Amino acid sequence: AAILMGSDYVEQDIVLTKDNIPIVLHDIYLDEVTDVAVKYPNRFRITNNEKRFYAIDFYLEEIKRLRATER
Repeated sequence: AAILMGSDYVEQDIVLTKDNIPIVLHDIYLDEVTDVAVKYPNRFRITNNEKRFYAIDFYLEEIKRLRATER
């Protein structure tokens, strides 16, 4: 068990896929860390006038086909 000395909270980097599978992802978007815009160019939502690709809109098998990168 981890001891959290002086911490007020722990950030859980877990999000759900469309098929309700939990995955480790720091953010709720796939576009900043994968090639989702290349592989699924029409699967975005408009948020604050920007195209965003939300992890919750993709099945686990689709996410597994993406290439992960660093920001």
